Amino acid sequence: MTQIAHLRDAIAASQLLNDVQADDGFVVGSVRFHAAGADIHVNVDPELADNPDMDVDALIANTQRFLAMPADQWTALVHDIALEVEEAVDDDELQEPTDLRNDLRLHSVAVFADAVLLSFVAPKQFPQCWVRAQLCEELLLEDISIDENDGVETIEFKSLDDLLDNLSANSDK
Repeated sequence: MTQIAHLRDAIAASQLLNDVQADDGFVVGSVRFHAAGADIHVNVDPELADNPDMDVDALIANTQRFLAMPADQWTALVHDIALEVEEAVDDDELQEPTDLRNDLRLHSVAVFADAVLLSFVAPKQFPQCWVRAQLCEELLLEDISIDENDGVETIEFKSLDDLLDNLSANSDK
């Protein structure tokens, strides 16, 4: 059995996610994230290229910790994300002036052993973009980026660090 198949089976047995499948180096599933009141996709990525000794327990624990986030903590996190974005973006860059806290909708989550990457849509303010927020293992906000969503290009990264380096490089252009 491959490491990804083992991770898939462990996540399925934990019953944290529904429709659990192994997919090219990571495990995917869906779940109702109660804190946000949303059905989301969750990718659990062991980053095997950088970490061949996969820690299944750490990945499951981080997934469980995120999914168990209380609603008040989620609300505070969304507030912090919106505040950071509002401070960084000029009003003339917005498509429609509205409170970002009400516009952000969680779409998907990537769980790593030591981080969580959230992908939001904000259809009124940033209709062609993803708002991404990186959380540390303690689920505190570490970084935010706004990335174009042109619906055409898909880029795969070997690690979270590679992804974040790419996002930072693109935001400097």
